[in-house]
Amino acid sequence: MSLAYSNGKLVPAASAAFATDDHGVLYGLGFFETFRTSAGRPFLWPAHRARLDVACAHAGITLPAETLARDEVRLNDTVARLLQAHSLADAVFRYTVTAGSPAADKTYPQPRELLTLRPQPPPAPETGLDLRLLRTVRQPPEWLPRPKSLQYANTVLGWQELQLRGGGPQDEGGFLNADGFVVEGLWHNLAWIAGGELRHPEPALGPVAGIALAWALTQKFPARAVRATWPEMLAADAIFVCNSVRGLTPVRRARDGAGEICAEFPHAHRHPWIVELRTRWAAELAQPSAAISPQ
Repeated sequence: MSLAYSNGKLVPAASAAFATDDHGVLYGLGFFETFRTSAGRPFLWPAHRARLDVACAHAGITLPAETLARDEVRLNDTVARLLQAHSLADAVFRYTVTAGSPAADKTYPQPRELLTLRPQPPPAPETGLDLRLLRTVRQPPEWLPRPKSLQYANTVLGWQELQLRGGGPQDEGGFLNADGFVVEGLWHNLAWIAGGELRHPEPALGPVAGIALAWALTQKFPARAVRATWPEMLAADAIFVCNSVRGLTPVRRARDGAGEICAEFPHAHRHPWIVELRTRWAAELAQPSAAISPQ
């Protein structure tokens, strides 16, 4: 039986529920963090918690001391119990906070929390994945930088498009905004190496403040936030996608809106910067208490 942590206790995942007056249920006012474990402990959790704190503060949500987000000892214990219950050494966890009911002053002093898990994904192909340009436009976020919000319909619509167009299980979709600038992927931040720089979309374009990208930007490579069109990004020496679950994955092929290959990067996985970044990321995974501030 699959278990989840819901508002203070472990329960069957199928029976975890939220109240009908919860503004997270009614209006999508809530946030989540997806993190993996390493050696059974949350990986880069301080960065996830910091990003969640920023989002909750914007929305007027106060996280009480008894929530997992405020008690790392209880978080580690709950993660260990869920791993044991599912006979897993490591997994991917999603920690969700919903606003709950509003107080008289329209703030949210009693949010609800849910912690679920799933097995870790299979490794990405060593030579990289296919990046497919989406026709679905990336909509502006609630504020900048984009929070990990429960208002996720835009991403789901992009994912549906990717499936309908025959995207493979390892493919990633690439979002442009209404002005035609590259924003991010469905599940990853996008970055590329060009002109001796590690380039990535400007935060003002609305990408999620990615933890793996923030980590990459601390690794002492020349870096710059830019506004780039799809063709400008494809002129790069190499492109990669990154998130805190899978780390850094090179892009081997880019496909246009019709699914046709428009650029190939057969040696991206051998680019010295990508090799070095992936090596350093593996070293971070061996130290699960490592922390990095969000972008």
